[in-house]
Amino acid sequence: MTAAARRVPAARRAARPTLPLLVAALLAFAALLAGAGAASAHSALERSDPPNGGMVATGRTSLTLWFGEPVSATGSTFTVRPSDASAPPVPTTATLDASGDVVHLRTAPLERGTYTIAWSVVATDGHPTRGTVVFGAGFRPDGVPAGGSGAAPDAGQVLARLGDLGGTLLALGALTVAGRVLSALGATGARLRRRVLRLGAIGAGMSLVAAAAVPVLTAQAGLDAPASSGPGARLWAAVGEVLLSSTWGVLWLLRLLALAVGLVGLVVATRRSGDGGSEAGSLAPQGWTRPARLALGALVVAASLDGFAGHASTLPARSVPAAVAATLHVLAAGVWAGGLLVLVVTVVPLMRLDAATRRSVSPRAWRAFSPVAAASTVVLVGTGLYEAGRHVGSLATATSSVYGTGVLAKLLLVAVALVLAGYNTVLVNPAVSARVGDVLRLGPGWRPRRHRLATTVTVEACVLAGAVAVAALMTSVPTAREVQAASAVTAPHSATVDGLFVTFEAVPTGEQLRLVVRTEAVVRPLPTPPSGVEVGLAPAGSITLRAVEPGRWEASAPVPESADWTAAVVVHRSGRPDSVVLVPGSTATAGAATPLELVTSGLAVAMLLGLATVVAVRRRHRATDSPSHWSPPAGVGGAEPGPGTGDEHLEKAMTP
Repeated sequence: MTAAARRVPAARRAARPTLPLLVAALLAFAALLAGAGAASAHSALERSDPPNGGMVATGRTSLTLWFGEPVSATGSTFTVRPSDASAPPVPTTATLDASGDVVHLRTAPLERGTYTIAWSVVATDGHPTRGTVVFGAGFRPDGVPAGGSGAAPDAGQVLARLGDLGGTLLALGALTVAGRVLSALGATGARLRRRVLRLGAIGAGMSLVAAAAVPVLTAQAGLDAPASSGPGARLWAAVGEVLLSSTWGVLWLLRLLALAVGLVGLVVATRRSGDGGSEAGSLAPQGWTRPARLALGALVVAASLDGFAGHASTLPARSVPAAVAATLHVLAAGVWAGGLLVLVVTVVPLMRLDAATRRSVSPRAWRAFSPVAAASTVVLVGTGLYEAGRHVGSLATATSSVYGTGVLAKLLLVAVALVLAGYNTVLVNPAVSARVGDVLRLGPGWRPRRHRLATTVTVEACVLAGAVAVAALMTSVPTAREVQAASAVTAPHSATVDGLFVTFEAVPTGEQLRLVVRTEAVVRPLPTPPSGVEVGLAPAGSITLRAVEPGRWEASAPVPESADWTAAVVVHRSGRPDSVVLVPGSTATAGAATPLELVTSGLAVAMLLGLATVVAVRRRHRATDSPSHWSPPAGVGGAEPGPGTGDEHLEKAMTP
């Protein structure tokens, strides 16, 4: 048995404890965050008074906007402009309710004409949203545009997210290559290890800088142009409010700390890696020194924090599984896409030197990378399907939002990358290529041209880079489910009782119901106007609504424990019996799984269970096989390179 054959099983045995420890740490961290509760959802305009395209009487001085979540008072702006572009904006003051999700605008008396409320808010989850409401004073306007809840985000925010996500994947990919792949290359891998770890450090640094820019850009998006061009005190106050007054901000600060630890670990690992020789020989079997392991753990924590602070936190139910799926999705993308990019930058140039080097380097490098890439591909596709089912909701919304279109584009790019990955597997695996030749009846002597491998893996990496760019866009916009929920119209219940026309609405806003009651006299003059409104709703009991304007009362209440419930609306009138209206309600569909979610979740579970079965069977076979099972196949470049097989060219290529 050769020395190389003895080293490979030892490396595999040494690396086995790492994965269970990382999985256990990730699950424990997920449980810890689950106990803290989910972050807030993206804040979208639920409705307005007047509504978009509505009408108010001339002389009106009060306008009201209702948002899905509390908004930041510092980073939000509201402007009322007449249709005449040359006219100045209407003097306006904005006041937030104590709940933070209702904005009252006081204006100068409105003259007859068309007006636009341009609003830009930063929610307490750190996500900016903007839009417009067009209404008429004295008449109803025509050709009203949409509110814009599904509009594309600012290009700067997408670029920052791309740098953040791309840098994390590059760092994860560098650690993957520095371990399994470079260990399989022997002395050649030892000489490449410092370059690979340096790429990982660059990726971690890029991710840290981009992640630090995200809250700044988020706060900037909530400021109007005149304020943003002046002193930066207001901007930094908005940044502080975004980071310190929300769950998202706390998670993001912790993520910045984790990225910084990962960067330090990669920098120290790079310095300790040496350029080969005796220093490289002191490395752990898989190329992971303690600093490299520290960096890997920090990056896993950063990915999990990103998962819990992202779109998973906006789901009305089962947000923890979605956050764990998002974490695994990023980690799998780091292994496949990040690892492939690192190989393209460091190993592919060596493969282009000559045929001898190609025969020496390419089979060992890609056969070492293929198993982990294949496993990560299954995890990536499975978790991606699960996330798509959770955040798209239905096929009808897949093409009606930026997020849904991004899902379709990402699926297409990943499918193309999978085809290229399959072709590359045929190129480097003689057994697979022989089987393909038999199936396609290409003849017993058919073998693919391996010199194409450098080109095809480069194309595969470029396709995956495009998928990462699409993912950056998707994580910068509300999901299709959020857009659909924000645009949904709540049908109010109405009844006429004791000379009053009463309407009641119960609008779900996460874990709360927003209760809205309106009263209007149907008998003129009304002898006794309403003096107050209460709503009886289990388990909260009797809830007293506050008067927000004449004839309108509002309050918030916990979502009832029962899916189907009945609200008792009690209207108090001085000196007269109370008027009671019973309103049936239901919240059964708030967190119910859609048919698309059931299908994608089933596919995801089947893929992950299949992967776990394959891994368990292979590990059992490895435990019972002879150590000679790990000897590289003869005649395919699996042995250590010796004189005349390309090492002299590698020395020249890697010498500064």
